[in-house]
Amino acid sequence: MVKIQSHNNANELISLSGAYLELNESENNLPIGVAHTLCQEPPCDGPDAPLLLSILDRDRAVGVAIVTPPRRLILSRIDINVEVAMVHLTRYLREIDMSIPGVVGPAAEAQAFSERWTEGMAGVSSKVAMRMRVFEAKTVADVPLSPGKLRLAGISDHPLMTQWIVAFSETVGEPVDVDSAKSNVEQYIKNRQLYIWDDGGPVSIAKEFRPTKNGTTINAVYTLPEHRNKGYATSCVWSLTKKLLSGCYSFCNLYTDLSNPTSNSIYAKIGYVPLGNALSFDFVLSAD
Repeated sequence: MVKIQSHNNANELISLSGAYLELNESENNLPIGVAHTLCQEPPCDGPDAPLLLSILDRDRAVGVAIVTPPRRLILSRIDINVEVAMVHLTRYLREIDMSIPGVVGPAAEAQAFSERWTEGMAGVSSKVAMRMRVFEAKTVADVPLSPGKLRLAGISDHPLMTQWIVAFSETVGEPVDVDSAKSNVEQYIKNRQLYIWDDGGPVSIAKEFRPTKNGTTINAVYTLPEHRNKGYATSCVWSLTKKLLSGCYSFCNLYTDLSNPTSNSIYAKIGYVPLGNALSFDFVLSAD
């Protein structure tokens, strides 16, 4: 029997469903990473409180759904019939009158939820925001590197990195305002997450993000337009991946935009192996 279990905090969710998520750690890096991040943050009440759900089948964890308002619903892989799971999940969300602006997750799960959520909702439709692929690397291949070196971003880089994060956010369709970018970059620098490929000055960046039990994610890979097609992004991601794998991580993972064949080929050349596709949907009101 399928059941939706709500949790008061992220520690409860991890206690019940963490082992299930770790069976496919890279593909579930988003819900795992968000859950672990929430464990470190102070509790939040009211309309902005996160919604943390385990999907159970005969009291066995078979999936996870997380909402951190106002962001999209995050889905893990589901280990039972996806359509059945989505019927129960959408029914539960409607019963608690939860507002869902969109969904992101493995392709089959996100597609099924999108169809079920918009079914019968007059004036609401779904729109694909991004088609993605999840990659994982446990080793790196030998590749020629561009001139320059990898270094951590420092406080002196803060103004420039703020501009770059704003630009990166616009390119992936999730724009942030300058004040938010300033605050985010300050935190990235403090946490030693943001890396720069420096060739007489910053030319490309990448960020470590959402560490899990055995691995970590690389994101925010960005190169200024005037520095592209020089191998800087490849060198930056290769060097950061090698550094992380030489430390405490067994693997690194990342998402690519399937509409960008260049980035997909770059990561494959470095040593990243595709694991599966993911989809992101927005739910939109149709014009009258």
